[in-house]
Amino acid sequence: MRKRNAGHLFVAGPQKVWAGLCALFVLATPSCTGLRYATEERPLFNDYEVVFTEKPESGASILRAELESTIIPEPNNHILWLRPTVAIHNGTKEPKEPNKGIRNWLKYKIGNAATYLDEVPLANIDKAMENRLINRGHFTAHVTHQVEKKRKLAEVTFTVETGPLHRIRRIMYSDSASRADRTDTLAMDLVEAQGTSGIATGDPYDLDALIKERSRVAGILRNKGYYRFRDDDLEFIADTTVGDTQVDLLLRVKLGTTPEEQARYHLGKVYVHGDFDELLVANDTLDLDTVHYVDHLGMYRPSTILRGVFLAEGQMYSERLTDQTRRYLSSYGVFRKTQVKFTPDSLDPTRLHTDVLLSPQKRFSLNTELNAVSKSNNFAGPGAKIGVKDRGLFRGAEVLSMDLNGRFETQISGDGKGTNAYEFGVKAELSIPKLVGLSKLPSARSFTPTTRIEAGYGFYRRISLYGIRTASTGFRYAWRRNNMVWHDFQPVEISFNDLYYTTPEFDDYLDDNPSIKQSLEEQFIVGMGYTYTRATQKGQSDLSWWLLSMGIDESGALLGASLNALRGPSEDGGHTLFGQKFSQYLRLRPEVVWHQRIGAYGSQLVWRLQTSLAAPYGNSTTIPFVKQFYSGGTNSLRGFRARSVGPGTYSPETDPNQDNANDNLQVDQVGDIKFESNIEYRFPIAGAMKGAVFTDVGNVWLWNEDPQRPGGQFQLDRMMQELAVAA
Repeated sequence: MRKRNAGHLFVAGPQKVWAGLCALFVLATPSCTGLRYATEERPLFNDYEVVFTEKPESGASILRAELESTIIPEPNNHILWLRPTVAIHNGTKEPKEPNKGIRNWLKYKIGNAATYLDEVPLANIDKAMENRLINRGHFTAHVTHQVEKKRKLAEVTFTVETGPLHRIRRIMYSDSASRADRTDTLAMDLVEAQGTSGIATGDPYDLDALIKERSRVAGILRNKGYYRFRDDDLEFIADTTVGDTQVDLLLRVKLGTTPEEQARYHLGKVYVHGDFDELLVANDTLDLDTVHYVDHLGMYRPSTILRGVFLAEGQMYSERLTDQTRRYLSSYGVFRKTQVKFTPDSLDPTRLHTDVLLSPQKRFSLNTELNAVSKSNNFAGPGAKIGVKDRGLFRGAEVLSMDLNGRFETQISGDGKGTNAYEFGVKAELSIPKLVGLSKLPSARSFTPTTRIEAGYGFYRRISLYGIRTASTGFRYAWRRNNMVWHDFQPVEISFNDLYYTTPEFDDYLDDNPSIKQSLEEQFIVGMGYTYTRATQKGQSDLSWWLLSMGIDESGALLGASLNALRGPSEDGGHTLFGQKFSQYLRLRPEVVWHQRIGAYGSQLVWRLQTSLAAPYGNSTTIPFVKQFYSGGTNSLRGFRARSVGPGTYSPETDPNQDNANDNLQVDQVGDIKFESNIEYRFPIAGAMKGAVFTDVGNVWLWNEDPQRPGGQFQLDRMMQELAVAA
């Protein structure tokens, strides 16, 4: 009887179907609220609010976020009145084995245990907030809380009285520096460090800033020979009795710091073990003026290794030079471990004998990769990649990499369903840990440099339409000035792209679109490029940072100028090299990405702006197809199929000039000018699961008018109206 009624409900009209679905939703709602085990006596910790009695004098939003970070445990995430992660946790049985299996993943990774009010240490949170406020210069801060219960839910209001903000009246480094004789070397080094301090009179008292300043000063001292000196050997003394809302600061060496910690150290013998193995005895030692190179296996030339060693006998100990040595040698990519060890001399403890120990990786390595890809243009299929590396080809720490890859794809939906495509490629790269040809420059050892020489060949075949093959070579310099800035300069880039196969159907499409045909034919590129990148992120946990990238590349400028000088101007307005007309263009690719942490729970606001511009000249009237810009796809406008947006207002689906037989070709839509921007709010859901709400805008345009693609030319006054929007 029940089955008949259920079946009758299902086959009845849509009103009854909706009624049944609503009934099921209502029945399911209690379990989704996460209130199964909550009671009025033991309510769920539902929400909180931090209220200031007066607006803080400085940094209100930052201060609020810091106070909210002390509220632990946090309320459970909820959508309206639903708490699906709590429901998942409550509805999943305990895993048979801890930290293993699908149950553990559901219950503890996707799900979250309910947070009850009696589990929240409210009084301790009050004290923690007061401590945070004191650390920020509000020495008389006071925090109270009030609980409001609504049946099985509880909300807490934290009321914050910050009190006045104290500011720095005076700051002095080392009381020993006031001595008339001024013979205390450590004290004088402290006074010298004050000259580059980021703390000034008038600044708000901020404990975090003082801790960073203490670490900075201790680092300066360690770079001046104080090998055993630690951050904790310094302390700030604060005097708050000097006046209303003012404080005097004194940075000094902490009482009880040992003489060994206050002593300056110099380097004794420096031994560099280029291919260190604890089980092998050294077979040769090369004695130089300030360094001794110890050879175990003969894998590397001494000059290659010593190029990255910045330590020398008689040198004052420097933490910076030690780290630079370790970082530089690690960047070679041939060592599995890089260590620098110091051993005090038995007769002179302030003399440090130094061993640089470099443990090599295996010379040869082989890796294979199988993958499957589903693209936003409805193509999907398997792929494979095989790679081999040789880390000892010329004994100069060079790394030779060779990769072989292939892929087969088929269109699984859309008008071209069943269309197949495949690609194959081979690439070789030689990575050299120096700037080849530039190593004699004075600044060439102050950063981590790499020269990469590359060569590759590949082809892509879309069955029953077209085939493109590509051959390329070039070399580039890559180096970093510091942890935030890096450069990539490509003096030579040569590539040849050939449309080696077409079908009559595709030929008809090209005949209808001569500019696209020309962009596919003009594929001989001889040029150079440079990219500058700056990022301020200090680690994976840093959620507030920005990135700036400025890229420029060109083709044919130097070659065209040289041929003009040798041959004179071309009669037909175009030069050739080896009988092939080469492309001439200039591309600019600036991009800005900004990240901002929102609140205390790991939410983040991300904004990206990308503007790209490519202009043909000389030999070329169009940009080569592979160098044009596109919009649409997973890394672009996410609401559109890959490479389907633009140019401008042009759409092949509504173009009356296009042959209907060509509608299912799905040829990439590209342009010479690109503008894209997106804003995205990222937030944690449960465990490693994240959510995002985004809006993308952008398009591509053409420099010159194309009669076959009406509406594609860039017009500044129409730009904003022609932006595609995805959300």
